[in-house]
Amino acid sequence: MLKINKASFSDFLTDVMRYNELVAPVMTDNSRFETIKDVSKIDIRIHAYFPAKKFFFKKCQTLFTYYDGKIKVPEIELDKNQRIMIGLKRCDLNSIKRQDIMFLQETKDPYYQEERERTLLIGYHCSEPYDDYCFCSSMDLGDFYDLMLYEKDDAYLVEIGSDKGRGFVDRYRKYFWDTDLYIRPHERRTETRLHLNKREISGLRNNPEWKKEISKCFSCAACVTLCPSCYCFDLYEETNAKLDKVQKKRNWASCQLTCFTKVAGNHVFRETREDRFKHRIFHQIKYFKQKHGMNLCTGCGRCIRGCPTKINWVDMLNRM
Repeated sequence: MLKINKASFSDFLTDVMRYNELVAPVMTDNSRFETIKDVSKIDIRIHAYFPAKKFFFKKCQTLFTYYDGKIKVPEIELDKNQRIMIGLKRCDLNSIKRQDIMFLQETKDPYYQEERERTLLIGYHCSEPYDDYCFCSSMDLGDFYDLMLYEKDDAYLVEIGSDKGRGFVDRYRKYFWDTDLYIRPHERRTETRLHLNKREISGLRNNPEWKKEISKCFSCAACVTLCPSCYCFDLYEETNAKLDKVQKKRNWASCQLTCFTKVAGNHVFRETREDRFKHRIFHQIKYFKQKHGMNLCTGCGRCIRGCPTKINWVDMLNRM
């Protein structure tokens, strides 16, 4: 265990920013992760309203261009500066692990891989829940980080979680000090006020409780857009007026939209809002775990926090 003194933390961040791309939570019109130009705007305690996944899984991305009879693929920029992302909460870090499964293990995505390999993840441990919508203590989250910060009086205790993290500490060793302080097991957990009492939901599909919450759903897709773990996308083509140049692009997509399962002939596989709503919850809690051994959901609470009608599906499942 090492420590970094709070008195020198701004100097440390300024030094890091000098030679790296620094990303951290800030408060603008809302809280979000942004590339930092002024370290005074950073607040690593913020549980960002918008997740960090846009830095790895781009909201809109050109995969290739067809022009003049040739296909051109965007070049992978191997010489980009290292990115240091700081202030990630345990739910955020575990969500990045879920996206790694999809974009690095299940299918290797070179664009995602490029952004992940150049990024060092520095977490910040929440000693208490951010608000009443957090339920991460229900989700069996693991340790997944390069460095983790624990706040202690006038310093941050620093735990190293990878070789990449150790190399980073060695590079900035003047800011890190050895310490006899340590983190007790209970200090690694965050006890949330909201709990998902049971994650085995196989027998709940036809429970009448669903309809109470589904009746409030607009199918606006805010829950999926704000989810740090969701990874679905659509592919489409953009052409110019002469129809001689085509760009193949991908955008974030949402299982809550009717168009998501629409196919040729205008058939929609999940046409009703109820089918779409249930599918999302079952994918988060059951389907992904059946395939990958862990829930897709990490309990960050963003889907409830950002829902315009505040649909609390955790309470709904508990009532069932």
